[in-house]
Parts: sequence; C-alpha cells; structure tokens
Amino acid sequence: MNRCRHLKPLQGSTEGAAVGWVLTVMLVVVVAGLLWWYGWPWGKRMPPRVTERDAGIPAGEEITLWYTSLQQDALIAEKRRVSPAATTVERAKLVLIELIAGPQSDALRTLASGVKVRELFIDDQGTAYIDFSEALSLQHPSGPWSEMLTIRSIVQTLAANLPEIKRVQILIEGREVDTLAGHIDIRRPFASSWGINQP
Repeated sequence: MNRCRHLKPLQGSTEGAAVGWVLTVMLVVVVAGLLWWYGWPWGKRMPPRVTERDAGIPAGEEITLWYTSLQQDALIAEKRRVSPAATTVERAKLVLIELIAGPQSDALRTLASGVKVRELFIDDQGTAYIDFSEALSLQHPSGPWSEMLTIRSIVQTLAANLPEIKRVQILIEGREVDTLAGHIDIRRPFASSWGINQP
C-alpha cells in the first residue's frame, strides 16, 4: 500500500514533465519560424536568384544588323546579343564581323562569308574607314541592286549601332577603289543617313 502511494505522484510528475517538454519544443519551433520569416536576427530571407530567372536570356548587349529580305527588295533588321565592346572601334569591328557571319533569321546575307575586316579607323570628324579584304569585291554576286544592298547594309548597320559614326568610307586591301562590283561609286565616304534614306 505504501509503495502504491509513492508511485502515483512519481507517474504524474513524469507525465507533466513530458507535456512540458513538448510544449517547450513547440514554442521554440514557432518562435524560430517567426523570426526566420521576418528576417531577424538570423538574417533576411534571400530573394530569388536573378540568374535562375534570367537563365534563358543571352548575356551581353543588343545590336542591330541589316540583311536582305527573301524577296531581295529591301533590307530587314535582325537583332542579336554580343559581348560588350570596350571602344567605339572594337564595337564597329564587332558589328561588321557579325554582319559577315550572316543572318540567323529568314533573310539573305549581304556580304560573302569569306569577307574579312582587315582594319578599321574612325577619325575625329566621325568618318569610319573600313578596310575590307579583296573578297568583298571578288565574291560579290554583282548587279547594281545587289551592290546597292551590300553598301546600304554596311552603312546602315554601322549607323544603327554607332551614332558617333557620321560617314563610312569603304576600302579594299588598303586602297580606295572606284566601285564594289562595277556599278556604284565608292571613292568618297557615304553619309550615315545614306543607307536609311535610299528607296
């Protein structure tokens, strides 16, 4: 009888302690959750990573290139992203190299794939002197309209991406030449607006 009397209080205090521990743990979890949610003192919740949201967008800067339409009756714009260029000359070379690389859309190239930009210089008056390889002339399909589109695509591409360029002088193998393929006089620089205003 005496043992039973002593056991009952012991059981009650064990059950009470267990309930107390459970309530304490639950309180700690709730408080920790609230503190985490409001961001103090363990730090604020991190926003979604931009790299994950923008993973499908190519890095770099946007440029505009001008190619011939499938009907070969006009120039059409194509936008793409490229690595940023440090200087105006580097950017001018970059857009011309991309132009030579050819369209990535439903359009036709205006310069043969074998064409190279040998050198490029921009004077303090805003005239860009572009020295192309001989392939610009030798690999040209000829014809006055085709020649017009080629020159316009060069001038218009530079004008669209480099407003500081006011005129464009086309050279071949370091020399001024009369025409690109026998039709249009290229001995003097073309105004940057020339490519845009032509019909």
